[in-house]
Amino acid sequence: MVCASSDRAPSIRVVNTVSDEFELLTHRARSCRACARMADCRAVLGAPNGDLRSRILFVAEAPGRLGADRTGIPLSGDQSGRNFDELLHMAGLRRSAIFVTNAVLCNPRDPQGRNAAPTSVEIHNCAPFLRRTIELINPAVVITLGVVALGALAIVEPHGVVLKRDVARPVAWNDRWLFALYHPSPRAQLHRSFALQQDDFTALRQFLTGVVAS
Repeated sequence: MVCASSDRAPSIRVVNTVSDEFELLTHRARSCRACARMADCRAVLGAPNGDLRSRILFVAEAPGRLGADRTGIPLSGDQSGRNFDELLHMAGLRRSAIFVTNAVLCNPRDPQGRNAAPTSVEIHNCAPFLRRTIELINPAVVITLGVVALGALAIVEPHGVVLKRDVARPVAWNDRWLFALYHPSPRAQLHRSFALQQDDFTALRQFLTGVVAS
């Protein structure tokens, strides 16, 4: 039996790459207007965040007014960024080899225009972007910087980690490792001196040896 030919074109399955999916995510983030006080802000998520193939993902709190909100690069352009660069050196890491994001992607400000802590609603609003970022980067180690980032990660997947108790102690989480550290801001040094933070990042360096290639 001879089958009749069909004029119908064969279906083509389109498979997006990680970079394609990340571009879609950045577009969604920049189009988001879920948080009223940040509706006119720019979401800091894009190529400057780092290497999409990195096995190491840092999560901080939110872009700073004088830092990432101005530069478009997380933890850069202000004292927190300068501290972070110094601490990265202690961990033997290069910016080009890691990925950095925030629990909240836009800069929260108070009525006077100063940096403000993100609210729990704002953190929950941004949690889907954090969850999808982790899925796309698929890091071996997620390093949180401060209690806000640690709390945001618990929305993605519960962990039970307490920063003061578990600082610089690797914990298995979500099929990867969670490593909780203090935020590199000058304000955080009221709770954890910069000297101790340097020790924490040295401990991170020791942990990463043999876990991921830095």
